[in-house]
Amino acid sequence: MDDGDRQPETSIGAPSPFVDMVVGPGESDNSRFGELLERLRWKAGLSRADAATKLGFSSEYLRLIEVGKRTPALGQMRNLLRVYGAKGAVEQISPQGYRQDLLVFDPLDGDHGDPVIIEFTSRIREARRRALGAPPDEDEDWEQADYEGPTESRATELGLVVSLLTRADDSTLRKVRKLLEDRAR
Repeated sequence: MDDGDRQPETSIGAPSPFVDMVVGPGESDNSRFGELLERLRWKAGLSRADAATKLGFSSEYLRLIEVGKRTPALGQMRNLLRVYGAKGAVEQISPQGYRQDLLVFDPLDGDHGDPVIIEFTSRIREARRRALGAPPDEDEDWEQADYEGPTESRATELGLVVSLLTRADDSTLRKVRKLLEDRAR
């Protein structure tokens, strides 16, 4: 495994010593992650259409994930591992005390390969991290003392809503957007 350039937070506040990939909006590892997910799907013997149906995705959304143009939410990874019958774990603490977003075994490495450790990034995730008391990223324009952020329960609720929205059809998304815009006025 390669040492990652990033130092993700752990559940106890210390940086993780390495990650193999960092995925999320605008991240450079999204294509590699998509390829890994595609290999897992192939190993499971699923067509893209069958896998998408079992995952509750459209085939096009799954294609976009596999080519690295979209990334699934971390909350969807348990279902993905289950549907693909893949070896892995989501948000487990390692024996060394590091929080690992996703740990998965690449089918190309066989049964004896090292796991791939993947960190997920997202705005919702960052809001949750701050709500739990982690310091803001260094490039933020605001001071931690000025930020009152969402409560832990609100951040969790936002994460669940976003996870559900990723599976919604276009009509539902338009209705939700209108509802939220009307309430914000």
